[in-house]
Amino acid sequence: ATHFIIGRDMAGTKSTITGDDFYGAYDAQETGKKHSAELGVTVTHYENMVYVGPEEGYVQESEAKKQGKKVAKLSGTEFRRRLRSGEEIPEWFAFKSVVDILRKAGDKAFC
Repeated sequence: ATHFIIGRDMAGTKSTITGDDFYGAYDAQETGKKHSAELGVTVTHYENMVYVGPEEGYVQESEAKKQGKKVAKLSGTEFRRRLRSGEEIPEWFAFKSVVDILRKAGDKAFC
C-alpha cells in the first residue's frame, strides 16, 4: 500500500475521569503525516463529511460552513445508542439493511 486514509477523530479516546477528548479531532492525521516517511506511506487528508440534504448528499464540513448550509449529523455514540434502543436511524446515515444486520449482531458488532 502506498496511501493510508486517516479519518477525523481516529484517535477519539475520551478521558475516563472527565469525559473530555484526550486528543484533538485531527491529531491522528497530523501524527500520521509526521511519521509517513518512516512508515513508507502517504497519509491522505480526509475531512469530516456532513449531510446537507438529498440534492447534494454529503459534502466536506468546511464547505457546508462556508456556504451556510444546514447540516444533519449523527455521532457514532448517538448511532450506537439508537441501535441499542431500537430508535429510528435516518436513511441518510445508514441503509436500513445495514441497520438490521447491526441490530441483530448486537454489541458484538462493535468489538
